[in-house]
Amino acid sequence: MATCYQIGPEGRVPVPGPFDMFHAPDANYEGGGFGLYSTVGDYMKFTQMLANGGQYRGVRLIGRKTIDLMRTNYLDETKLGEFRSTPYYHGYGYGLGVRTLIDPAGANSNSSLGEFGWSGLAGTWTSIDPSEKLSIVYMHQTFPHMQIYHHLRVRAAVYGAL
Repeated sequence: MATCYQIGPEGRVPVPGPFDMFHAPDANYEGGGFGLYSTVGDYMKFTQMLANGGQYRGVRLIGRKTIDLMRTNYLDETKLGEFRSTPYYHGYGYGLGVRTLIDPAGANSNSSLGEFGWSGLAGTWTSIDPSEKLSIVYMHQTFPHMQIYHHLRVRAAVYGAL
């Protein structure tokens, strides 16, 4: 498992304690939103499969329409206001477990309408864009995660290169 780091006045230091305590062989915790085990390469294959409409290397693993359901915004105007209370989510709605871009201008984004993805607690981030058949995976394990600083710049740089 990757070591998590805390960034502070003394620099970057490992987070004390067993950060992966819920993932020990004898743990009983079964939360779906707490910790994903993967290599970066396998995670890239997964996100690229989603970007390719559910296919990877010619094999269909999930239906394109299922992906479309995932990335459809299901928040009403009141919930959208709450969700967008931080600049990080401006222009985004929320689908089935993923943020989804519904207003590129509001997000100050050069990515495509319907781009979707999710972020991890310690700074991991993914963006999936079926219209470009593009997926982006960014990984670090630090607190604070500084998602507004890192993720939005990575997104702008990648889309600026298209």
